[in-house]
Amino acid sequence: MAQFPSKSQSSMPGARSKSKFTPSWPLLCKMWRVGSMYFKSGCKYRACFLLGLVLILCALCAGMLVLLSYVQRDFSTALSKKDQEGFHRAIWMFILMVVVATPLFAFYEYMQGLLALEWRIWLTDFLLGDYFTNRAYFDLKMDGKLDNPDQRICEDISNFVANAVGIITLISGKILKIFAFTGVLWSIAPELVFFLFFYSAFGTFFTVRIFGAKVMHLKFQGLQMEADFRYSLVRIRDNAESIAFYSGEKHEASAIQGFFSILVGNTRELLIWCRHLALFSNLYEYAVIIIPSLIIAPRYFSGEVEFGVISQTGFAFKSILTALSMIVLKFENFSGLAAQTERLDGLLEALLEHNHTQLKSKYVEKLSSVVELDNYDDISVGLLRDAESPGFIERKVGAGLVVKNLNLYTPNLQTMLIKNLNLNLGTGESVLIMGASGCGKSSFLRAVAGLWNRGEGLIQGPMQEEAFFLPQKPYMPLGSLREQLLFPCAEMKVGTLDEEKLLRQLEEVALGDLPSKVGGLDAVCDWGGVLSSGEQQRLAFARLFLHEPSVAFLDEATSALDIDTEAMLYSMLEKRIPCYISVGHRSSLKKFHTHVLKVDSCGQWMFYSKKQHESLQLQP
Repeated sequence: MAQFPSKSQSSMPGARSKSKFTPSWPLLCKMWRVGSMYFKSGCKYRACFLLGLVLILCALCAGMLVLLSYVQRDFSTALSKKDQEGFHRAIWMFILMVVVATPLFAFYEYMQGLLALEWRIWLTDFLLGDYFTNRAYFDLKMDGKLDNPDQRICEDISNFVANAVGIITLISGKILKIFAFTGVLWSIAPELVFFLFFYSAFGTFFTVRIFGAKVMHLKFQGLQMEADFRYSLVRIRDNAESIAFYSGEKHEASAIQGFFSILVGNTRELLIWCRHLALFSNLYEYAVIIIPSLIIAPRYFSGEVEFGVISQTGFAFKSILTALSMIVLKFENFSGLAAQTERLDGLLEALLEHNHTQLKSKYVEKLSSVVELDNYDDISVGLLRDAESPGFIERKVGAGLVVKNLNLYTPNLQTMLIKNLNLNLGTGESVLIMGASGCGKSSFLRAVAGLWNRGEGLIQGPMQEEAFFLPQKPYMPLGSLREQLLFPCAEMKVGTLDEEKLLRQLEEVALGDLPSKVGGLDAVCDWGGVLSSGEQQRLAFARLFLHEPSVAFLDEATSALDIDTEAMLYSMLEKRIPCYISVGHRSSLKKFHTHVLKVDSCGQWMFYSKKQHESLQLQP
């Protein structure tokens, strides 16, 4: 069966979380927490200015509607009395209101959109900053506790700010209308005011009680399912060649259809509940339209009020009704905001927890020399990387690589991958890590590089800026061939590396003809599709040599290359990189390393120098 897009069980079709959330005080607190961040940030003065301007415009628009009710009253009264002069006066007043209201309402809508855009820009920048800080994007994926962070940042932020601005202006406008029109209606028929408050209280309670939890839950699930469906299609594009080689089109089409079917099922159920909600909302809204006329008509017939008062009463009644009943009539907007709030709050909580953990793992000092295995007690204690259990990895900064009493575990902390590992690697030394697949070789490399924190013990290694990592499948960012070579430090290297040096480096890794094939160093291509796996690995070595780190980590970085090309690249590696750690299976790699670390599937290990390994004639 195809792999699901999220490692979290809650995001898998057929195993999605059944938990529901309902309108509640905690949900309102989350809305406040997520929504108020922008107005407490460094941009708070601009944010508050924009919000204040929107609210002022909202008040002006509400005032225009109150004035319109009086113009409508005078217009209707003049018609009923056949008062030509009064009719013309009402017409001119109406034209004046149109001249003022047209730009006012247009500017009001523009300011709402501008506030939403500025809010989205700030919130997106804030989340992206945390998402790429301390490799949060990597750790969140490894934890598997949060589904589709990409959708939360891209779509949920956009929908959240749009809904939030809409609801802020909706509530503000409705409150202003309640105060403005309640005075008008109270002066005409006080009993209608009491009726409206009781009627709206009943409608709001019924809507929240009957429809609230279900509609919100379905919308929340719908956001997750939309993200899963989209991601399943993205995976096809990213793995098109592998799928084609396997002739796996039918399997993948079936898997994607499964995602879509679940999405359609959720949407159908949501449509049914929205239909029920619409039936009740329509009945609730239209059932009382005639009430103002029934109350005011007898007074009109007796001559107590003018004809225009009837239309003014109906206008005020409807305005107050829609204001008091905004939850009933706009419940879909509120439910959408609730679902988006839950997802954004979940992302914020995950990033906050991650960054809090990472604060305990920052390097606090740089040692001048490698610490020998016999002198571990002399190492001053630094900050510790937090871990749930069974322990922690203490990290120090220094030349080479020192590991003491290191235990590594799987992400769920249930299986030990490597037990009590000790080694000392100095400048000019290198180690080849060998062992069966799944024994923890790559996990050890990630732990040394600072990407893996499931374990306990001590690791001393270089600063992040002094290390370079080559994965088995190199990452090909969007951009030109020049940017591929300079990644990930393009801005720093552009000024120090001339074109001649870049071309010479491509020659050294047997890619000298690549610029002419693609159109030069500034040619932009889909490099993951244009270059073969072997070419991508050779390009990765070119990156490594251009950056000249003090320590390099290679995770089967030559698996797609022939032995001769591999030997050529490792020969250059020996001469140009002071210290490197490789993961590999080929015995031919041993001659390019000073030490060999052999790991078995039970977590046991053996660490030998190359000479010891050769003398004992150990098998790979």
